[in-house]
Amino acid sequence: MNDQSRLIATISYITLIGWVVALILRQNENPKSELGLFHLRQSFGVMILSFLASASNVILSVISLGFLGNVLWLCILIIWLIGLLGAIQGRFTKIPFIGDRMQENLRFIS
Repeated sequence: MNDQSRLIATISYITLIGWVVALILRQNENPKSELGLFHLRQSFGVMILSFLASASNVILSVISLGFLGNVLWLCILIIWLIGLLGAIQGRFTKIPFIGDRMQENLRFIS
């Protein structure tokens, strides 16, 4: 595993702009690393979950259950940290509970 694949994997977790930069870097990488692709898919899944958590948080706040939204955000933060630490270490660390599903359903990212 080279440093560029770890860089791509790590950058993919840092905002949507970082994800786009990581995708461009991976497209220009030769040979293309599986680590970068793996973490691009995982981090995109975390972004989708974050968006859904935001929408859920708004709905929960309206019905006076905002504390559940905070618990949901804490779970998203933990999932994000697990993925980020795996990328920094150069490991294929799947996100708990949904990592396999992300790899299967996000195959359009290549």
